[in-house]
Amino acid sequence: MLVRSTSGGTSAVLPVLTVFIICCMLFSGVLFALQAEETPVTESPKAESPKAESPKAESPKTEVPAAEAIAAEQSAVSTAEEVKDPAALKLEETLKKNSKCLRCHKRDKTKLLEDGKEMSLQVHQEDYLASAHGEVSCVSCHRAIGKRKHPSKKTNITIASVREYNVEMNDSCRKCHIQKFKQYKGSVHSALVAQGSDKAPVCTSCHNPHAPVSMAQYQAETGLPCKNCHENIFNAYSTSVHGRARIKGNTIRDSHIQAPICSDCHHSHEVTALAIGDVLRTTCIACHENVTLLHNQWLPNTGTHLDIVSCAVCHAPFAQHKFDLHLYDNVAKVPLALKEGDAPIQEQLQAIADEGGTGDPLEIWKARGGLGQQGQSADISLRSRMEVMSGVAAHQIASKSFAVRTCESCHEPGWRQKQNVTVSITQPDGRRQSFEANREALSSVKAVESISDFYALGGAPSKLLDILLLLSLAAGIAVPVGHFTLGKMIKEYMARGEK
Repeated sequence: MLVRSTSGGTSAVLPVLTVFIICCMLFSGVLFALQAEETPVTESPKAESPKAESPKAESPKTEVPAAEAIAAEQSAVSTAEEVKDPAALKLEETLKKNSKCLRCHKRDKTKLLEDGKEMSLQVHQEDYLASAHGEVSCVSCHRAIGKRKHPSKKTNITIASVREYNVEMNDSCRKCHIQKFKQYKGSVHSALVAQGSDKAPVCTSCHNPHAPVSMAQYQAETGLPCKNCHENIFNAYSTSVHGRARIKGNTIRDSHIQAPICSDCHHSHEVTALAIGDVLRTTCIACHENVTLLHNQWLPNTGTHLDIVSCAVCHAPFAQHKFDLHLYDNVAKVPLALKEGDAPIQEQLQAIADEGGTGDPLEIWKARGGLGQQGQSADISLRSRMEVMSGVAAHQIASKSFAVRTCESCHEPGWRQKQNVTVSITQPDGRRQSFEANREALSSVKAVESISDFYALGGAPSKLLDILLLLSLAAGIAVPVGHFTLGKMIKEYMARGEK
């Protein structure tokens, strides 16, 4: 008979627990082995062939892919748990960089400038993060602040005016947008800024730096940002055949030809001035490539008309027209223009414009020193071109059913539009400065060459051309008639002498 000792109860339990744990480990190992053998997921199609029943197919190598599959599945689950939305990571990184700045600047704060005005310092966080600059850190553009302890009264930045600050910040745009900035520097806008204009646009005039719109989201049909300065021009364009086609269907003639918008003719950043020359005609022909062929079917001397008559004269028939006289350098083959060193002449011409006086093209040439475009004595002629009176009228292009197609519209006595005469000179920045000229300028001998291409008997602005033509016709008839008559008289006289 066995007697259990109460003092040895604990020592008797330990061997039992040990045996139980060992049995559990053996049992779990057997289950894992059986699960590995019964798993068919990673078996290749070749394992189903009769050869798979051989002892080689039952070798332990078949267990390796199963183990790898289990490990890959577990890895994929853990990776899926760790991966986050890329947009969320991007937003998180941007907020981390700019959170310190936006913490203050999302509020409606202002800064007192030296000119006494206040400048808003508020940045709308949602618009900024959703814009094309959403990934750009604040100090990338505001480098002067990024290098200082901010905000601090000791390192406070003084700003003279909003305009001066915007012009200064143009350099920040150049660091990233090199090509676009280079185009801008060659534009008339940049030239006006360099001359001190406080209205000429800088980068921030057209692009909100804290909420710039990407090209994919830009809606050109709104007319912005051009409409901010050229509202009357855009309103005229909106009622034209181009504007209506752009708004209604964005096509003209065929689906592959888009109706032009501001930047199609004037470009976006390299905005060129409307100088004297063939800029507009070249722009029109770029889309209307068959214009010469179509006009040849009904218009005499098509080439001459396209050279000396702007497209808008006939295709904006309700606009007022004018003769524009300008000096032309026949050697350089360009309109005569003022240069950077011609400041005194510019002041003289501006005084004429301010006083409402009239301009004499030859006097302008003499004031320039009688020199050509290259600064040397050159063959200078006076040329004329028929144009519309204003830039607004140039954008009021009507449909072709309203286009002028009759010769009498221009070539008839007393044509009212011929009363408008201007004299133009191209400024160094490419812009054209025009002065009203006396009507007699077209009647002078000096202007005969410039208006010869416009000549039609009875319809020319100069009666001198009519007189010269009549004299030429009379001489052309009188010379052969006189020659024939004189010869006959001489023969009769000689015949009487022989008798």
